[in-house]
Amino acid sequence: MKKPKIVTRRSTLAMAAGGTLILAGCGTASAVAATNPGTTHQTITLWESHSAGGPPGLAVAALVKQFNATHPDIQVALTVTKASHKALGALAAGDAPVAAWISHYDGQFLSAHALIDLNSLINGPSGLTATERTSVFPVVWHNGEVNGQHYRLEVDAKISQLTYNKALFAKAGIAAPPTTWTQLATDVAILKQKLPGVIPLAWKDSSAHILPPFLSNGGQIFQPGSHEKKADFLTPAAVNTFTYFRNLYQKGEMILAHGSNIRADFGAGKLAIADGTSAGYQKILDAAHGQFPVGVFAYPAGSTGHTANLVQGLGFVLMVNHTKAQDQAAMTFVDWWFGAKAQAYWGTHSGYPPVDRLGLSHISQSYLASHPGVSVAVDTLESPYTISRPVPTAYKEVQAVLDTAFYNAVTGRTSVQSALNILETQANNYLSGNSAL
Repeated sequence: MKKPKIVTRRSTLAMAAGGTLILAGCGTASAVAATNPGTTHQTITLWESHSAGGPPGLAVAALVKQFNATHPDIQVALTVTKASHKALGALAAGDAPVAAWISHYDGQFLSAHALIDLNSLINGPSGLTATERTSVFPVVWHNGEVNGQHYRLEVDAKISQLTYNKALFAKAGIAAPPTTWTQLATDVAILKQKLPGVIPLAWKDSSAHILPPFLSNGGQIFQPGSHEKKADFLTPAAVNTFTYFRNLYQKGEMILAHGSNIRADFGAGKLAIADGTSAGYQKILDAAHGQFPVGVFAYPAGSTGHTANLVQGLGFVLMVNHTKAQDQAAMTFVDWWFGAKAQAYWGTHSGYPPVDRLGLSHISQSYLASHPGVSVAVDTLESPYTISRPVPTAYKEVQAVLDTAFYNAVTGRTSVQSALNILETQANNYLSGNSAL
């Protein structure tokens, strides 16, 4: 059967989002459901933090409007705010939302006993069907599990990927994107030699962009059997990964940069390969303004012979201290969100890939062919070598010291071995619950 085509014009999305019954802005909304006597009507407060004017924010608004139009007894009232940082304070004040999209701060929320265990709701009458559960990409499904229990369901999947200027590749005589880190090193050397004034590669010095090559070289974040209490960075995989990027940087074939600067250089035709994520795919397309053909490729394979990646992103949680009816109504929205039509819409309007195969099956092959950022992200989610971001509370501190160690080693502020020694010591102190100072 021919798969239906998905309408993707932004004007259509903006029209769909316009006029919806949504609370937008950074103010709080009452967590108490508005209930009419004698009815089962529920209004569910939902906090999420995507920018209201960006593709993901517009997609969320449009989907909430679609849900509200088809579920008259359950209305979702959306507030755009930093839920990961504000929801716990709101809970303490007695004004927490029924539902929220939070980052990977599961440990903080669990320590505060702020989240409902979703297992019973997922398997209940308002939850996901068996088909829906098995349709979710495994790496996404396990993203919010703690000791086998779900407290968080990932709703947007962010993976790292590389975007390139096809015109610059052709000008340099490079026929196809590299598939190994060795090939990438060869290509950036060619780009530097043949295209003076063009930056061959811009890399993000953050954990989501450091760990995938490290993992593809056989590295692992935690020592086996340590129950995520000991790091494992004093290994050949870490030395090889840090040294690889240090060499590129020292030869002037790579710069370290972030978001807006990378997009500006790429859009101006000054950058050949841009490190980024599936979340930033639409943004970098916008920066290019159609001036040149844009391609996307997955992170190359390392010494293991395969590529690797790490998925992160916001997840859906239910806050405590609400009625059972409110919780079930919120789960009805979650079930709808993971449905085929909603996920297909999300995957073709937000810049993110769908999080399940049901949604993917409703996206046309022509769309995937013309939007490689989405298709590469889907392939990465399907890969057995893509892992979920760890959720221990201390892990965010490990990320910070990893970023610093990588930056210092690559830019020559310290040796690679010294940077890794400091990283291992500080990471282990954080993971053990001690101060790293």
